[in-house]
Amino acid sequence: LSGSLLGLLFGFLVTILRVNQVIAGLIMVFLAQGLTSLLSRNMDWVNKPFEGLSKLNTGILSEIPIIGPIIFQQDLLVYFTLLFYLVAFYFIYRTSIGLRLRAVGENPDAVDAAGGDVILIRLLAVIIGTFFLGLAGGYFTVVVSKIWVDGISGGRGWIIIALVIFARWQLSRALLGAVIFGCIEALIPRLAAVGVQLPQYFVLMLPYAITLLVMVWSNLNPKNIKAAPASLGRPFLREERH
Repeated sequence: LSGSLLGLLFGFLVTILRVNQVIAGLIMVFLAQGLTSLLSRNMDWVNKPFEGLSKLNTGILSEIPIIGPIIFQQDLLVYFTLLFYLVAFYFIYRTSIGLRLRAVGENPDAVDAAGGDVILIRLLAVIIGTFFLGLAGGYFTVVVSKIWVDGISGGRGWIIIALVIFARWQLSRALLGAVIFGCIEALIPRLAAVGVQLPQYFVLMLPYAITLLVMVWSNLNPKNIKAAPASLGRPFLREERH
C-alpha cells in the first residue's frame, strides 16, 4: 500500500506536472528513506526481530537432493512471483490493454489518436509497478532479514536499474536477470560456509560491482540502447486535433 501511495505521488509529478523523472525519482527515494526512518522510530520497530514468513512444508519433495531445497523449500511469495510472471506475460503481450501499455512508451501519440488516455495508462502503470516494488521491499524485510533497521536494503533497489537495462525491457529477460542477481547474492554466504574466505568489503561490493559492469556493457552494446522504449522518460504533450 505504501509503495502504491508513493507511486501515485511519483506518477502525479511526472505524468501530470511533467517533472523530470530523474529528479522526481530522487525525491521519492529521499522521501521514502526519511518517512520509514521516522515511522520506525516512532513505532519502536528498530532492531526488533519478528517471526516473518515461514517456508512451505512440501514433505518428501523438499528432500530431493540438490533441487529439493531450492525448488520445494520456499515461502509462498516465491511461488506467487512465478505465477505473477505468467499472468503479467499474458497481460502485456497477449491482450489489447497490454498492447496499449507498451504503446504509451513507444508511441503515445498513436494511442491518443486511437482514443486512449495516455496519462491515465501511464499513471496506473506506475502505481501498479510501485506496488510490487513495495512488496519486494517488504519481502526482504519480512523473509530475508526478519528485523528492521535503517537502510536495511543496503541500496539493493538501485540494482533494478541495471536489471531493466540487462533485460532490454523484456519480461522474460527480466526474470532471468533477477534469478542471476539473486543467485550471485545467495552464493556468497554459501562460499563462506564451505571455507572459501573472501574479504568482507569485496563481498559487500560484489552485487554493485556487477551492476556497474552491466551499466558499462549496456553503453557498449547498441542493442540495449535501441531496445529502450522510444518515449522513455518523455512527458506526454497532447496535441490539439482540428
